[in-house]
Amino acid sequence: MRFFASSMLAAVAVISDVVHAAEPSCNKPPVKSCSLAIQSTKTRTASLTSFCSSVLGCKATTTTLTGGSTITVTKTITTIETYTEEEIVSEEYETTTFDHTETTYTEVATETSRPTWTVEKFVITTKKAGARGVEDGTRHPKDLRAGSTSICPPADETKACSCLIGGCAPPVTKDNRPTKTVRTTDTSYLFTTKGITYTNIIYEPILHTDTISYTYTEISGYLSTHTTTIKCTPGATSSATSFSIEAAFTSDIDQATVYSIDDQGRLISRHLNGTHFANVDGYNDFQLVHMMTRDEVQRRGYDYLRCSMKPPSGKYPGGFKELYCLADGGVWQRDIWNYCPIYKEWFNAPLVLGDEWSETAPDCFAIVFLIKPVCGWV
Repeated sequence: MRFFASSMLAAVAVISDVVHAAEPSCNKPPVKSCSLAIQSTKTRTASLTSFCSSVLGCKATTTTLTGGSTITVTKTITTIETYTEEEIVSEEYETTTFDHTETTYTEVATETSRPTWTVEKFVITTKKAGARGVEDGTRHPKDLRAGSTSICPPADETKACSCLIGGCAPPVTKDNRPTKTVRTTDTSYLFTTKGITYTNIIYEPILHTDTISYTYTEISGYLSTHTTTIKCTPGATSSATSFSIEAAFTSDIDQATVYSIDDQGRLISRHLNGTHFANVDGYNDFQLVHMMTRDEVQRRGYDYLRCSMKPPSGKYPGGFKELYCLADGGVWQRDIWNYCPIYKEWFNAPLVLGDEWSETAPDCFAIVFLIKPVCGWV
């Protein structure tokens, strides 16, 4: 047992010597004692740093960067847009429930500085060295120590200060170059699926029958015939003032009406209730032709038809002159006759004067009216 104990003590002694040999200089008694002495004297961090910087011969160097190109700093705002899609996971019947999901947006702002690296020319300002400065601009440690009071032996004091402040502070670079901030937005999208229950509502209508009674009125009018006698005198000019017009596709005298053209070029027809004037309204370029009294035309503000007799075109038998009419009003050139069966069905007024022949929409026929003098037409 004595041999074992002696061996253990010898081993401990060897390990102790190795540990002491591996201890850094900061833990050596002279340096550690000096560190404690400095800390007890320089209780404030600023005074301790200033003292040790003087002991180590540190010199604060500030480099100011000026001029050159503008430095661009990019600040990125990151946003997340969340979209929720509904997916039917189950169905219900006869349940009136309604689920409504609103999209919420969460913004997360992150600023990231990304300077632009550019080869530039800088202006460097450095403090001037002291009178006893060496070539690199630093003061000699003796000059720095001359202005300070030593607390420990110089060797221990230098090591202690190195342990306390870790060495001299690195040079400080101050950047006074102009900067430009560019703000960007980085948007990411988050899609989620939300399960919903779909409600099926069955609608069963209740049928009601409403009966509306009405009376159909059948109109049976009385057609009265008024006969006007036109006297024809052979060779007299008056016999040519009245004429009848008929469409080129019919020669039935029963369908002809006696017309004349007054001294203002208006197409007129004399009736029991007064003289009627041919006219159209001025609302568009395709209008129904009406026969109205002068007062009615003026009251409605309609346009008269100004007509003349054109020489025979030779297309139709008999060598009759052809009727040409132009509606008043300078907006449209309404001078083409149309016969539209659909207007006969709707309004019992199939005759239209327009600025063109309407072949479709509505379906119409282009017609020509032949002028047949009343006197001499048998």
